[in-house]
This record gives sequence, structure tokens and C-alpha cells, in this order.
Amino acid sequence: MYTTRIGQLSPDLLTLWLELLDSCRSPVGPLLHPDYVRAVDVVRDDVEVGVLEEDGEVKGFLPFQRGKLGIARPVGGRLCDQSGAILRAGATWNPREFVRAAGLRAIRLPNAPIGDASLRPYQDRPIQTTTMDFPDGFEAYRRERRESGSKLMHQIDRRVRKGEREVGPMRFVWHTDDDDVFTRLLEWKAKQRRATGTPNVFDLPWARALVEHLRTVRTDDFEGLLSAVYFGDRLAAAHFGVRWGKVIHYWVPAYSEEMGQYSPGLTCLMGVAREASARGVVRVDLGLGGHRFKQRAGTRCHEVATATVCADPAVGAMLSTADGVRAWARRSRVSGMLRTTRRAVTRGSYLARSLLS
Repeated sequence: MYTTRIGQLSPDLLTLWLELLDSCRSPVGPLLHPDYVRAVDVVRDDVEVGVLEEDGEVKGFLPFQRGKLGIARPVGGRLCDQSGAILRAGATWNPREFVRAAGLRAIRLPNAPIGDASLRPYQDRPIQTTTMDFPDGFEAYRRERRESGSKLMHQIDRRVRKGEREVGPMRFVWHTDDDDVFTRLLEWKAKQRRATGTPNVFDLPWARALVEHLRTVRTDDFEGLLSAVYFGDRLAAAHFGVRWGKVIHYWVPAYSEEMGQYSPGLTCLMGVAREASARGVVRVDLGLGGHRFKQRAGTRCHEVATATVCADPAVGAMLSTADGVRAWARRSRVSGMLRTTRRAVTRGSYLARSLLS
């Protein structure tokens, strides 16, 4: 096994990467596609790809970012909602041997599917990620929601009609190049982060540059999508995501609080799903988190977990201690105060790194 930059992979290896993605049994999405890795490589200088070999035959790929302390993480860091190796069916690999061969002290892979048997000994407690599946089309999805007793579709339709009466006709735009829509989307997302006291990754220049770059990527197989919902001439919601083949990763959604009574966020999600279905897409990845809209709109849950593989005992002890402190803080009576302190420190750290980058 060896590591290289994605620009140095041969066309044959890139073709193999895509073939392995297509054949993966575990649900994989656009954030493991080579075009996504290539996009992050444009805005960062620490992106590498591990080429996993056995007896001279390539059996898989592991994209990662090499951290300054020798601790690798997924490509895109906090922006990456899925990580792990892309492997031939039935293939195994040695994660600890990979860490040593790559000259790393450790690798930490959040949101890695638990289906990779080689990573399982290094993974912590499984958590769930949600997908919205419509293999038989969007109308079949709507019908299944209604027949299951869900009132989601009825509520969205009712609120859209209310918005049309009070503001103007609802209009969904599948993709727009309008810079104002993109700017508003990131402003809404920043406001949302401030309200919840959580760090905004787009304070980092490279993260903003990444989504700016992905807006320009449009091929038959992979593209960035900026969607929007209007009532009359008022922008009510927007979403930026990426599509690979028949899968969309629902990535950066936000909406106008002033228009919140009309359910613009859910209207945008359903607009994306409806138009995507018409273009042959069969799944929208909603990602992690217990957000109520994911529980209501999702059709399936898949288990993922964080894998931590260490070659350096000191780094392993440090990461284990940090994990223990976080777990204790979540259980502790003072967890609220600790979360507030941690969020303030994290926001400061983000801002400091943005000034230094």
C-alpha cells in the first residue's frame, strides 16, 4: 500500500475507484467520489489517497487529510459526512499497518460504515444516518408516506398554499448560478449557528472556497447543485448539495426565519427530491443528526461509527482521554455549562485558524 495525491492517480485507477463505488454494498455517497476529493484538493494542500494493494493488485482506496500532528481525518474534515475505504467486494485491509505505512501517528474516520469488517475493531458505538429513498419515483414515496399514517405531505401542502395566498406563488428552482442565493444561504446558515451556539465551519476560508469551487463542477456523473424556493419574488429557502449518479447528498440547507411559517425548508427538500427523481436519482442522503425533519422525511437508517486507529500509543491515549471527557460531559449535570464553554472555544479556534490559513 502507498499514498499519493489524487492528481497523480492514473486514469485506470480512477476508473477502478468509480467501479468500486458502484459495487459497494454499504450505502456510499458523493463525498467518497474522486471528484469531491479532487475539489477539496484544489483548496487544501494536505489531501492524499491511500492505494490499498495485495500481491500487486489494487483492492481499494482510502482518501484522507494529513493533519499537522500526524493525525489523519476525512477529506473535508467537519464538512465530510461519510468516510472510510472504498473496497472490492469481500476485500480486507490492515488499518494499523496502513497508518504506519503512510507515516501517520493515527487516523480518525467519523461516519464510517460498520460494514467494513477491517475497521470494526477500531470503531466506537454505532450511530444512525438517515436516507430518503424513492426507487419507484417520488409519487410512490409520497403515497407511501400517506399510507404509513404520516401527515408530513399534507402539512407541507397546506403551508405552501398558505404561503401562496399570503405572499405569492411558490416556485422551486433545481439549480441556479445566482450569487445572491448562495450568499443568502450562507448568511442564514451562519445565523442558525449563532443561534444554536455551534461553530460555523464556513468561517474557515478553505471551507467557503470549497463550496464556491463545487458550484462550478458539473459533469454527467458529479455536480454541485444550488437549489432555491421562492414565494412570489421572495427567496424563502436554499440548499447546496452534491450529486453523484443516482444519489444526492443533502448538505447545506437553510431558510428565511421570516418565512418559516410556510415550511420553506421542507418544501425545498421535497422539491429537490421530486426534481431529482425525474432525473433518475433514487436516494437523498440526509446525514447524521436527530433533526425532526430527517425523522419525518427519511425512509431508512444506516449504522455508522467513528474508527480511531493509532500507531502511536501517546496519541491513542490523548484521543481516548478526549473521548472520555466528552462522554462524561454529555452525562454530567454540568454538561450544559461545559457545552457552552466548548462551543465558545471551538468558535474561537475556527476564527483563529481562519486568520492563519
